[in-house]
Amino acid sequence: MSAVISSLLLGAGVGLSIAAPIGPSSLLCIERTLTTGIARGIATGCGVATVHLFYGTLAVAGGIGLAQRWLCMELVPITSGLVLLLFAIRVLRRSAIKAVAPAAPCSLLSSYCGAVGLGFLNPATPLLFAAAAPLLLGRGAVASAPLLIAGVFVGSLGWWCVLSGGISLLRDRVTARILGLMNRVAGLALAGVAVTIIVRSWSG
Repeated sequence: MSAVISSLLLGAGVGLSIAAPIGPSSLLCIERTLTTGIARGIATGCGVATVHLFYGTLAVAGGIGLAQRWLCMELVPITSGLVLLLFAIRVLRRSAIKAVAPAAPCSLLSSYCGAVGLGFLNPATPLLFAAAAPLLLGRGAVASAPLLIAGVFVGSLGWWCVLSGGISLLRDRVTARILGLMNRVAGLALAGVAVTIIVRSWSG
């Protein structure tokens, strides 16, 4: 596998694992898809993906200059992996509740801007990207930074498109059980990222 593809896939994996857990942004995307249609659901997801692009850029660009310090401090990557693992366990233990409150009609732009605002107000997002930074820094080369950042955005946006599309197609069949299953899959994906960080840190 080429370095370009591997960098994109790594970034996409991080973006996907951070976007997928069912939380405030996911419930907002689901609610808007159910009440106002797939276009506004995707616009909402695009807003959240923009926030992930911002934090992903900070994690990669800010981390490149500090890569040697991060890699020399063995406890930092391991601690980051443990933080992600604890969050994944919390996600797996949490019940996802279907949002049923009717949403007021809104434009695509207002859907996007509202999601951006919600994304920046979510304190978990910067913490998750900070915790995932050692995995991104594992690529080691400055040249791969744009690909990693692009991958984060593509992975996050891809999830929101799949979520909105799936909810739109299954509009009449979405239940709390289905959301719970989606949440468990997301938690396992996040746990996989955490374990990867810990293993890489442990193996040096």
